[in-house]
Amino acid sequence: MTAAQEITVREAAARVHRSSETVRRWIWSGRLPAVKHGNTYYVDVMQLDMVAVELGTAEWREPAPAALGAWLAEVDDWRSGLGRAGEGNRAATASDLVIEDRHARR
Repeated sequence: MTAAQEITVREAAARVHRSSETVRRWIWSGRLPAVKHGNTYYVDVMQLDMVAVELGTAEWREPAPAALGAWLAEVDDWRSGLGRAGEGNRAATASDLVIEDRHARR
């Protein structure tokens, strides 16, 4: 039997990419078991990971490869359009790109 690895609330918050206050709320609500030594709460890493997976906040989540590939293709298309000249043979400005994007989304 291995000993539980306990970390502080601040370390737990960094591990699951949430605020320390959120981790404390999980403790106070009973969702995340913790031990208090002095005035500091300590949580078990395995329990933290289980709560993070349950709530969908696990740090190891990655976007689906297909979605990432589609996004990269969209970025390449966008980049290829940056080199074109705008109206009147002037380069497109940032405001021109924003206006063009808003019209395209209608």
